[in-house]
Formats: sequence, C-alpha cells, structure tokens
Amino acid sequence: MKKQDIRNLYTQKVTELLNQGWTIFPDTMNGSQGEIAHIDFTNGSEIRRVLLERDTHWDREEGGYWGDIIRLTVGRAGKDTWVGNTWDGTVWNNRLEPLFQIEWAWLGSRRNSDWYVSLEEGRAAHQKQLERYRNHDRNDRMTYTDLPEACKSAALRWVRKQPRMKTCRLEDIEQVRKVTYEGKTHYEIKAKGRAFRTDK
Repeated sequence: MKKQDIRNLYTQKVTELLNQGWTIFPDTMNGSQGEIAHIDFTNGSEIRRVLLERDTHWDREEGGYWGDIIRLTVGRAGKDTWVGNTWDGTVWNNRLEPLFQIEWAWLGSRRNSDWYVSLEEGRAAHQKQLERYRNHDRNDRMTYTDLPEACKSAALRWVRKQPRMKTCRLEDIEQVRKVTYEGKTHYEIKAKGRAFRTDK
C-alpha cells in the first residue's frame, strides 16, 4: 500500500460520513497557524485547501467595522508549498491563492457569542454599538451641583432626623449638593464630618 492508497481510503471514509449526513465539525480541528480548521484536497497536480479561520478586521475609514471575523476560504496552495515523501508537507494559509472567500463579522465576545453576520451588517452593528457607548457615556456622567446657603435650612431638618444627629446646628452643615446620575437625582449633605445621602 502506498501513500496514495491511504489518501484514497481516507477520502472514502470522509465521503461515507458525508453521505450518511455527518457534518464536518471544525470546532475541534485547530491548527498551528491560527486557523479554526482546514482540510486539503488534491487532484494529483495541485493542492486545494478549505480553510476556516478567525481574524481581526480593521476598517480605517469612519463607519467601518472593527472587530473579530470568521473567514471561509477555498484556495490553491502556493508555489512554495513543500511536499516530500513523508507526511510533513506544509501549505501556508497566508500564501493561498483564493478561489472562493467569504467573511462574517463575529458579534459579541469570542467565548460567549454564536452570532455571525455579513461584514455590511457588522459595520451597521458596530456603528450602533459606538453610538450607544457614546450616549451611555453622556447619560452616565455624574454631575454635582453645589446648592446655595439657603438650602442648608432644609437640609438641617432632614439631618436632625438621622441617628445621633438631633443636636446638629445650621453651622454644622458643611455642604449640600445635588447629584444627577443616569437621569436620577439625589442629594448629598455633609454635616459634622459625616456624609449623608437622601433621595429626592
């Protein structure tokens, strides 16, 4: 039996499983060049690789997609492919001549996401995410407004109802300020070296 006989038997077994409805499961076929999976084919004169890999896509222009992608490539092995008489031939993924290629944007975290869309949809989702982030940043910024001296009288009435603060006097009120965060307002009062918070 020669190498070609073993290749033929391997191909026969792959074909049998495919014909029985089995699906190639690339999740467990990680290689050493960053690919998720690959399988090579030959017709005797050239080698073709079906490659599934993850990569990072960076569109420099405004409105582009920045993030992880999954790429499926069917490519012809480059001229520098090394094939000897042993089983250690090398086909370089980055030197494949693409015959077919498609890319999907990988939405969410690598470990938790199972959502993939076209790069065009990925660009739209990325822009929406950026806009939400910018709006979230604007809305979530905490703002403080120091209130005038006249507000200390109202603050004093509230502070005197707090434990161990019955004897508090107007001059003990150091600061009264209004705090706005996520569209909600509360008040902070400093008196006798203690800090209090009261909701509106």
